[in-house]
Amino acid sequence: MIMAVGSAGVGRQRLKERGVNRLAVLVYGGGAVLLAPWIVVLALNQKQSTDGYHLRLSSLGMSAFIVAGLVRTAIRCRRQQPDVVVPASLAATFLFMSGWFTTITAKHGPLAVALAYDVLVKLPTIVLALWLALRIARDRGAHHSVPRWVPAAFVAATVVLVPWFVAVLTLIQRTNELHNLRLFWTGLDIFELVSMAATGWCLYRRSPYAAVSAMVTAALLFSDAWFNVVTTVHVAHRAALAMALVELPLAIYSVVIATREVRSWPAGQVPAPAKEEIVEGSNFPPG
Repeated sequence: MIMAVGSAGVGRQRLKERGVNRLAVLVYGGGAVLLAPWIVVLALNQKQSTDGYHLRLSSLGMSAFIVAGLVRTAIRCRRQQPDVVVPASLAATFLFMSGWFTTITAKHGPLAVALAYDVLVKLPTIVLALWLALRIARDRGAHHSVPRWVPAAFVAATVVLVPWFVAVLTLIQRTNELHNLRLFWTGLDIFELVSMAATGWCLYRRSPYAAVSAMVTAALLFSDAWFNVVTTVHVAHRAALAMALVELPLAIYSVVIATREVRSWPAGQVPAPAKEEIVEGSNFPPG
């Protein structure tokens, strides 16, 4: 009797998960399809340059997101938690978007110091964070293949990056002309299209990598809304707010999908207490 009830509960849970997966596949697949013509329109009509506002606030926000993601990744990795996939994916994507924004929209090429930080610090940190997220997803939450030095590497990257973020905040102007905006926004939307298509495909195939692609999608959508809302004023700002009403809910939905995937892994499930099993068994007379 107990086994029958348990089997029925598991069956209902699986049916529910299948329904959620089908809905998510439609959401991400439909989003990728709708984004394709928008990219074409954007590439044809986006201005090449315009004034960017509140650039110091924009840089401060991205720096805070990156530091929080790296610190969280180091802590969860040190504790060998399967949900390290979430902050690792976020930190890698925010780092990439920070470099993409500053490099593409600058009038001149990056300075030697900035280039050194990008190549020697940011790029290796992005690669390490993505490697960690993909490795944990492949092993469905297990940490047996992650070297012990990885948490210390994230701490070291944070320590090295923080002075650079502070220096950028002190040197950056609040308002400045942004260049190559057609390349920046078109490229960002292409990244979003690829990540949404990858998430839909992973969910369709029931791949554990859906947790990584969903978090990358969430970070890209949030970055899109962040840069668009913070750096604009007047009519452009109101248009950015309207777009954020679409981007932010989808970003939150992506976080939910990713965390649900992580919790479905064997390493992410919490076993029921032994005492409760004994009590339930005691309800039936012996023999």
